Amino acid sequence: MRPPGDVPFPTLDTDIRRSARIAGVLGAAVPGAVADFHPATLPRMARRTYALELTSTFFFALALTAIDGGVLAVLAKQTYSGIVPERVLNLCVGLLGAMDAAANILSFAWLSVGQGKPKIPVVNLLQVGVIATLGGIALLPQTPTGLVLLVLLAMIARSCWSGILTIRPTVWRTTYPASMRARVVGRFSTIQLIVVSIGGALLGRLLDVDRGWYGPAVGAAGFVALFAVVATSRIRVRREARQLRLERHGEPIMKPWHGPAAVWRVLRRDRRYAQFQGCMTVLGFANIMVNPILAITLKEQFGKDFFASILITSTLQQGMQIVAIPMWAKMLDRSHVVQFRAIHSWVFALSGLLLVAGAVLHQVAWFYVAAMVMGLAYGGGSIAWHLGHVDFAPPSETSQYMAAHVTLNGVRGLIAPFVSVTLYEVFKAAGWNASALVLGVSLGVSVAGAVGFSWLNASMKREMIGFSRAKKAAAS
Repeated sequence: MRPPGDVPFPTLDTDIRRSARIAGVLGAAVPGAVADFHPATLPRMARRTYALELTSTFFFALALTAIDGGVLAVLAKQTYSGIVPERVLNLCVGLLGAMDAAANILSFAWLSVGQGKPKIPVVNLLQVGVIATLGGIALLPQTPTGLVLLVLLAMIARSCWSGILTIRPTVWRTTYPASMRARVVGRFSTIQLIVVSIGGALLGRLLDVDRGWYGPAVGAAGFVALFAVVATSRIRVRREARQLRLERHGEPIMKPWHGPAAVWRVLRRDRRYAQFQGCMTVLGFANIMVNPILAITLKEQFGKDFFASILITSTLQQGMQIVAIPMWAKMLDRSHVVQFRAIHSWVFALSGLLLVAGAVLHQVAWFYVAAMVMGLAYGGGSIAWHLGHVDFAPPSETSQYMAAHVTLNGVRGLIAPFVSVTLYEVFKAAGWNASALVLGVSLGVSVAGAVGFSWLNASMKREMIGFSRAKKAAAS
């Protein structure tokens, strides 16, 4: 029996046909863009590193598929229903859905390891850490203990990935010219998204056949990801000796427990970066609230299975980023990140509005559309997330600015799922439409973040105009 208000078309067969049509649209655009990925499009000095990074990105994305927040949230909700109390399960689903952000709280631990040291060996160590946790996840039992271990291992895996995200921008800054850096990073993101989106859909279909396939699939992904470790180990960072000298003679090497103080120093010293991070916190909080509620709603309100749920929480979002990244990358290459966010953040607000409509009308079709719009927004967000701090940071402090950014993301990643799931349970206990109300709260927070970026952009423009006028007056 179908849940009340659910539209009839999202059956499994129709979901497959819909995803195939979307894949066809995306596939039609890919052949013309393949040439853009060739190393020959880059300056000669960057081609070898680029080719190795592209190879590493492809193979490591298979591991990331297995620990994607949307995939894990759906896996937990579908697998452990009836095994643990529903409130406990929803809280774990919330943590897993926001794990990508929550794990970033440990970024300073990896920064202290990497600062003043060659970056590639550190990245290799973190890659091996992710792969090792996949081996543990593949062996987990379907028991309450298994759910707890899933959350812990996912946290370790995503923490290692956050360390990689913290360190890589330093390599990019010395390797790729600023005029094309966003486009290069966009290519890496595109490859990763293609693999994760297709891999997530295939995994969902496989689990609908037999959920016992999760362990072998995760184990196989971890094994193949070893090729990424090999490719990364062959990268040579340009001018690394000079960069390491700057790091060693700059700010003292931070210990993990110094992280909060280091974040405070960066934000206190750079007022505009602090304002930028304030807006990011508001917008990011809203975004982190959404995915856990999607996994819960799709199971409880619409009765969706693995494939349909992963399609909405992961595959469609990842797939649409493939279309969006080239467009957003060109815009970011031509503008400051604040100007970029002042435009881009409103797309998140639009996706939130569509989700609220779907929850209010009890029609899952709106969730499919919202997932695609959300993917367009995340396409720009992924590039700005990696490179936005570069518009503020001095060259020798790139990693510290990135670590501050990643750590703050981790803070909201720890708080937002608790807020989201708690509100859901409170509204549900009161007999209200819990999904619609929580998504409505998220929409309001998202709009506040977009307004904040618009204000910051206008403020910085006024400041630049005033500075320019003062400079002309002094010259005359």
